[in-house]
Amino acid sequence: MASKLSQIADAITTEIQKIAGIGATGRKILSWHEQTNFPSAYTAIGTESKERFPMRSKEAEAIFVIPTTVTGDTALENFFDLYQAIETQIEDDPSLGGLALDAWVSGTSALVTAETIANNIHVADVFVTVIYRHDRATP
Repeated sequence: MASKLSQIADAITTEIQKIAGIGATGRKILSWHEQTNFPSAYTAIGTESKERFPMRSKEAEAIFVIPTTVTGDTALENFFDLYQAIETQIEDDPSLGGLALDAWVSGTSALVTAETIANNIHVADVFVTVIYRHDRATP
């Protein structure tokens, strides 16, 4: 059985896949020079911290990193549209199907440009913070 953290990553990926016009999504992150479908957004586990409670459970906070790529002359606008779409999807179900106590888009990295043979790709990370709880015996 997949860990709770992995299940949450899958749930975030599922929410991103609901975005209209998304070119590529998933858990396997392609490096920017391998990307051919735009815009793209992938789900990766960033950091996690856990706190134990006397009631035999753990509460954890995990920050997921969603590397995104956009192209075009209006890259900044395209990124903001993608960012807003990700935020809307997470806010529509902040429990991620009952896996989390709360989830929200908590920030972004700077938009940077990477040159490729075909064209310029603009890359930025979107951060999603998730609070969840699980039994002490489970990861």
